[in-house]
Amino acid sequence: MIGRLRERIAFERPVLGDDGAGGGSLSWLPVDALPEVWAEVEATTGSEPVEADARRAEVNWRITLRARDDLSSDWRLVWRGRVLDILAILPRPRRDYMVLLAREGAGQ
Repeated sequence: MIGRLRERIAFERPVLGDDGAGGGSLSWLPVDALPEVWAEVEATTGSEPVEADARRAEVNWRITLRARDDLSSDWRLVWRGRVLDILAILPRPRRDYMVLLAREGAGQ
């Protein structure tokens, strides 16, 4: 399995900042405690839903990486300049690897 982890991915976490007018603004910051990690990245499905009379491409991804306990499904990941929203962190009976389900195009 380790030979299939050929891609480098980085994680970002959401940060809500005060806009000074009683509201907030969402920004994304790199997760400093978690440098880039090796992963296998595979496209699983794609679609072009229509919203507000405009087509928008969405691609679903399956990301496999070594198991870790410090990931959050609130985060997103960056791979080859693409931003992928984490949809789910799948539990696995063996704790050597883990699988993330992600979507590109959903939250951008």
